[in-house]
Amino acid sequence: MRLKIFTELAINLSTKSTHNQIKMKLINYLTLRITFCFTVILLIWSVLYFFLQMHEIYDSIDDGLINLKQEFIRQANTVPGFIESMERYSPLNLMVRQIPQAEAELVMEYFINTTKVFFATELEEEEVRMLTSAFYCTLNGNHYLIQFFTSTVERDDLRDNLLILLAGLWILLVLTLSIVGKVLISGANKPLVHVLNELQKFRLDNSKMPDFPETKIKEYAQLNETAKELLSKNINIFNEQKQFIENTSHELQTPLAIVIAKLEMTLEKYQKDETLANEISALLNTLHRMKRLNSSLLLLSKIRNNQFPATSAVNLREVLETTLADFEDIAAHKQISVETIGDAVPTLQMNDDLAHILFTNLVKNAIAHNVSGGKITVSYRENAITISNSGNAPLSDVFSRYTSDKSSGLGLSIVKSIADLYKMDIAYRFEDNLHVFEIRQKDF
Repeated sequence: MRLKIFTELAINLSTKSTHNQIKMKLINYLTLRITFCFTVILLIWSVLYFFLQMHEIYDSIDDGLINLKQEFIRQANTVPGFIESMERYSPLNLMVRQIPQAEAELVMEYFINTTKVFFATELEEEEVRMLTSAFYCTLNGNHYLIQFFTSTVERDDLRDNLLILLAGLWILLVLTLSIVGKVLISGANKPLVHVLNELQKFRLDNSKMPDFPETKIKEYAQLNETAKELLSKNINIFNEQKQFIENTSHELQTPLAIVIAKLEMTLEKYQKDETLANEISALLNTLHRMKRLNSSLLLLSKIRNNQFPATSAVNLREVLETTLADFEDIAAHKQISVETIGDAVPTLQMNDDLAHILFTNLVKNAIAHNVSGGKITVSYRENAITISNSGNAPLSDVFSRYTSDKSSGLGLSIVKSIADLYKMDIAYRFEDNLHVFEIRQKDF
């Protein structure tokens, strides 16, 4: 059981980490990738360069040692007493001694690096490149082992110096690549950045096509054309839908008004017939609800299409208190008391008409879902307004359309749309037999 809990916790944390990954700008992403690839390539190249350079150095030194050996053998085979003189004076870069023929036949010529040669001037053993070989002297008929050596580069010192130089080169090249690459990529990405900025500012209700700059980059030019085509189609669809909704709503108002008027006249005519009067009254209620629904749907469509562009700094406390005063008689009829808490005066940049619609629907809801003799409490804070009212049971699906015989059922859906339009958080909860609606906005 514990293993299962820990496994689920790890999966949740991993999923959360994946969703919360930090997004990186394209220019930084490309620069980092290019710099990383370049650094890896440079590192591999540096290692290969080091070994190739060492091979060339040893090859050059070995050629010199072979030349010395060949000259020594020539002198030994042509100058009498040459070998004896070398053995007597023992030059610094030569060791020669006579060996049996059997041993000479086993000697294979080879090169090695060794630190066994002591130099008195340095008071230490130095690394040298040594050639070991054997030859037969035709003048005296003896076999000899000869060793020639010469100073060579110290591998450790060369490696350290090369690493220092390459490290400096790496840093210089990486910095140069990062700066130059970032400048070049930034310049190449200007059309993309411009397109993104234009798309972020674009609004369907404005119906103005963004200004996309000309570019020589084929992919960005295709992006501009595709974006223009897509936005043009959406603008046309948006305008057609808006026109359709407005026309439909307008056209429905007239026949509804005519039918309602005729039914009201019929109701007056047949008031004495109780059965018929009740049926006509039911029809009138349905038609009135249909009329309100039509108006609410039109309003909801306008809100979601952002057709209320005019905004100003709205005193939300003043709007809410005006709304409460408008509903004072209805609240008094249901014996509902109203209480306000807090001295804060929250304000928000929004459309004044939508602010009144927002609080009108919330207050209507607080009265409609209240109890006789109940209360409404309004709490003001700098960043939030809370409206609570008495109730018997929690509401379900409060911000979606619900069925009601007394209203259109779209009041709280309109409230949610207005809140979303101005990036407000609206939450509902039921606690201590109270329906609580809280509106919170960072910009209050």
